[in-house]
Amino acid sequence: MKLVIEDESGTRSVLPFAADEITVGRGPSGVTFRLAARNVSRRHARFLRAGGGVTVEDLGSLTGTRVNGDPIEGRRRLREGDVVQIGDYDIAVSPEEARVAPGAPPLPAGPRTPAPRSAGARAPEPTVALAPQEMAALAAGRPAPRHASGRAVRAVALAGVGALALGTALGFAVGWLLLR
Repeated sequence: MKLVIEDESGTRSVLPFAADEITVGRGPSGVTFRLAARNVSRRHARFLRAGGGVTVEDLGSLTGTRVNGDPIEGRRRLREGDVVQIGDYDIAVSPEEARVAPGAPPLPAGPRTPAPRSAGARAPEPTVALAPQEMAALAAGRPAPRHASGRAVRAVALAGVGALALGTALGFAVGWLLLR
């Protein structure tokens, strides 16, 4: 048995079970394999090999450990095809004889639920919801309709605020002239 660890950029590391326990985390010591992302605790999780199978155990991490998108408490036995999510990393258990090719497709991702962020952790990239006509255009291989850029939206908003301020000032001036 071995662990296949994939980071958010798709880089893979293969870690064979040299012992019956593999501990992963961000800490410089006390772990078998270091996961450097800030959303990983110093001693985050432990993988245990026993009885021909592997279990994963969260070690009280701040952001939690998920299996196929579901948070776990305590130990959870892993089945073939399960993906363990720890911070920005996806981890799968693979039989020893399975080969991991350098250009292999990414690990099958289970549903990701954003984990709570710790102080100083970088915010996840925002996701954009597409309208049905945009999805249809992309599915047909056409470019999606373009939206106004943030700069254009800010310019229109600033023009609106300027027009409102000018109208208010003009209203006060006319009112002041009429009341004199």
